[in-house]
Amino acid sequence: MMMEQQLGHQRISRLIAKGYSRLKTWLSNWVARSTETLLPVEMVVKLRTGRDWKHWVNALTLEALEDLTNAPTEIKQQLFKAHVRLVEIETHAKCNRTCSFCPNSIVDRRFNSTLTNSELLHRVFQELGSINYTGQIKIARYSEPLAHVDHLCAQIEIARSLVPYAQIAIVTNTDYLTPTILVRLRQAGLDVVYMSIYLKAGEHWTPEIASDCSEKLAKKLGIQITTCEKTSVSLRCNYEYEGLDLRSACMNFETYGTDRGNSLDQFITQDRVSPCREPFETFVIDYTGAVMPCCNLRSDLPQHQSFPVGDLAIPNSSIFEIYTGHLSAWRRSMVGFDRKPFPCATCNHRQLPKTLEVPVAQQLENRLDQIGYKKPTISSLI
Repeated sequence: MMMEQQLGHQRISRLIAKGYSRLKTWLSNWVARSTETLLPVEMVVKLRTGRDWKHWVNALTLEALEDLTNAPTEIKQQLFKAHVRLVEIETHAKCNRTCSFCPNSIVDRRFNSTLTNSELLHRVFQELGSINYTGQIKIARYSEPLAHVDHLCAQIEIARSLVPYAQIAIVTNTDYLTPTILVRLRQAGLDVVYMSIYLKAGEHWTPEIASDCSEKLAKKLGIQITTCEKTSVSLRCNYEYEGLDLRSACMNFETYGTDRGNSLDQFITQDRVSPCREPFETFVIDYTGAVMPCCNLRSDLPQHQSFPVGDLAIPNSSIFEIYTGHLSAWRRSMVGFDRKPFPCATCNHRQLPKTLEVPVAQQLENRLDQIGYKKPTISSLI
């Protein structure tokens, strides 16, 4: 009897400790968000970036850097759940645009109507549901999701049913977006619509033009802009709409962009030295089922065809097997401060800002030492 009481007290103590920890985290996040409302946008971006990198460093484990092909399934599931914040997929291939800042200007997808295999997508959603995945499922990549809206809504409904705790989002160029489509997306179970606003041919980005385009989008959809964040290269807006989180971004692609795995010459810059979090935090699936190391690489681009780390079109293949197997080699190659090989050699996607290099390098070196991982020294940056 006394033993049962002690066990009961221990359980209660653990629950209290867990509740306190969650409350502390919530309060910390609330204070951070409240403080951000008083600061300039550029400073807010810097603070958020610093927090994201600190979180990534502190979350690093030896298991995340090892090839766990032979590990038990439960270990693989735990690792995926602990690290992956975003699963990005395509539900089909088609995009109706060939933008100069996108590799679709090289591989034209306007006439590719291939749908992603429904059984493949169902298996992915089932696996995510099996670990109670709470991150984001984003339907985007290099397709326009609304080009096949019936197929899209069907997949959203399945994902909503099988992965109830995930946030489900799409990225759209808004060409097909209408008030009626918004209702359908909400009814299907979508959470977020990221709306990309592009300028007309020959038009040059200014804050005023970006603002005018955002207002036109709001008028087209019959909605109101609630808040906007402006920087020197972007205008991001939020919109009022019950049951859906609507966000737009109008970027200056004359100065903002990435080289997409060395495929777009206009965005090739200096050598990449800083770490990359993509193969740790994201899991990327092409419409063919090919799993890519990050969102900037695609299996239908000739120079990237050797980079898939797995193929979910193979029956019984698993997202957990791929993440903890072949993708681990990319994590090991991206974890340190050193020159990155092709196709990452000149990538600036989620590049660590210069002002954060020294503190993050110090934190990373300490963390890698703490978990017992040996990587070529990064002390030259300190």
